Amino acid sequence: MAHSGFNIRKLLIVLLAIVSATLLCACGGSNASGGSDTSEPPPTNTGLPAPLAVCSQTNPCTRPAPELGVAQITEPSFVPVCRTSELGRPYYDDGAPLHRVDANGVDRYACLYQPPGASSSNKLPLVVFLHGGGAGAASNVYDFTSLRTKAATCVLGADAAQPGFFLLSIQGRSLHYPTFNDRDGHHHDFYYRDLRTSSTNPDIANLDRHIDDLVAAGLVDPTRIYVMGWSNGGFFAQMYGIARHATPTPGGNRVAAVAPYTAADPFNNTSRDQVPSYQLDPYPTSTLPIMLVSRSCDIVACNQAQADWYESGFGTVIEPGHVVDPWISQDLPIKVRNPNALWRIVTGTGQQTNACSSTSICTPTIGLINHMRWPDGVADGSGIDHEPAMLDFLRAHPLPSQA
Repeated sequence: MAHSGFNIRKLLIVLLAIVSATLLCACGGSNASGGSDTSEPPPTNTGLPAPLAVCSQTNPCTRPAPELGVAQITEPSFVPVCRTSELGRPYYDDGAPLHRVDANGVDRYACLYQPPGASSSNKLPLVVFLHGGGAGAASNVYDFTSLRTKAATCVLGADAAQPGFFLLSIQGRSLHYPTFNDRDGHHHDFYYRDLRTSSTNPDIANLDRHIDDLVAAGLVDPTRIYVMGWSNGGFFAQMYGIARHATPTPGGNRVAAVAPYTAADPFNNTSRDQVPSYQLDPYPTSTLPIMLVSRSCDIVACNQAQADWYESGFGTVIEPGHVVDPWISQDLPIKVRNPNALWRIVTGTGQQTNACSSTSICTPTIGLINHMRWPDGVADGSGIDHEPAMLDFLRAHPLPSQA
């Protein structure tokens, strides 16, 4: 599923046309090459047998996400701006994006906010933000969430007198996407699931290196490394968190907890037509604390009844694993053996609820609109901000002290 990259209003218009055609958080409202490591056995359970291919001049992406408004994509990288561009949001400018070239020669970018109070004697938490797919961009953290405001004031550590956290927003690569629906564009690859320490998934290796570099600089609290994500970024956040909760990065760091928005099963098949299936069997096991927030009517369907209704009533194909209820109620507790998952369901108008919307009031169009609205109470106009609950959850689940 996609999340907006640029103008949210323009994107909604485009996507709606497509669908119709088919608690102590003072927040207020090393060189990871990504190549194989001969010290580890080769992975035997990776889902997709190789990483998703990048778009390039010689291998252009010809099934671009419609909101990109292009016929093809020929560049593997998109350079984000690390500042606010959306009207109605507080203005921040964190300067030029971080840049590196990965082991495959692809330019990689990220935006970073460093709280001024961080020091070697006052190490502060790290929150990684992963944008949605299609036209998604690292700048979405400024334009469509309130996390940049909270990064300066929110207490995520044990000491209430030490506010602030590092906020790292990762830019995905431009990828050939393997789903039934046309989704080539900016993504984080959760279909190639090499979860080893020396992962050959370029997106896992890239995030590993960012985390290791920040911890090595001596300002990040290694017991409080958290990941948040939206849509495609939410799927990747869960896969990465499960991979790195027990198995460390090359630099020895682990993820304490994750809080994704509108995502579900990151270990399922790429599409219903893919044979043999790339769904993992078995799933990796993990006790990673997960707080998943999603809408009661969402294009990542709240339950199977919604997914079935989207297809039978509107011809909208829901990809495998893009249904929340079976992921939370069955796959996480049974396949992943995870007792530490929490699901917060939010209505389209921001209220917390205990049930998915009935099909009589939920259409793919409404689900898509809800999907595009990060739950901070701004885009949905509700004024009900769920970010404090998400950040409180993260704060309550640090790793044990490494001292």
